Amino acid sequence: MNFQDKKILNSVYKSLEPDNINFPNVIIFKMSKLNTTLCFNISSNNNILSFISTINDVIESIQITCNTLNSLKVSKLC
Repeated sequence: MNFQDKKILNSVYKSLEPDNINFPNVIIFKMSKLNTTLCFNISSNNNILSFISTINDVIESIQITCNTLNSLKVSKLC
């Protein structure tokens, strides 16, 4: 996932870090940053529904963080 701003990338990365701690043993989640790109690798030895749910949770967390950061930018301009 590409970001235009490294500060936003870093904020999203930091917001996802706590979520990486207590994954079930059957799900592997790895995340890294490369320039302005957030890279993540999700794999599962479990059923597909658990895998899809994990992906949805990660995407939702990214969207919430980005929406919050955008709201903060707009409020600073007002």
